[in-house]
Amino acid sequence: MNNLQTTYSAVFGAIVASKRKIQEKEQSEIANVLGISQASYSRLESGKSRMSTDQIFLVSQALGETVSNLMIETESYIIRLKDKGYNVTPQLRGVDNSGAGKVVAGAALGALLISLLSNR
Repeated sequence: MNNLQTTYSAVFGAIVASKRKIQEKEQSEIANVLGISQASYSRLESGKSRMSTDQIFLVSQALGETVSNLMIETESYIIRLKDKGYNVTPQLRGVDNSGAGKVVAGAALGALLISLLSNR
């Protein structure tokens, strides 16, 4: 049984990171739009922190995307991940899920999403 898991925030962050890289924008550029440090923005993209509604709107504007398009794409990837046996869960504050399986986030999740996209 595959016990890999990730969070909705990590999937959303990986999609945002992918779009940012395609546009050849630096994390610091988007962080500046959000009024946060590059390090704080990095945690949002990696799924270690959750984006607020305000941040989601600002990120979508900075990338020239609609919020609805980003959410539709996120939902599509979540469905693909679940089809591959991944458990996608909300990111809960103050909960230690370390025994629940290997959490896939950041660059590893980005690579997985690219892999899924190429296997349409």
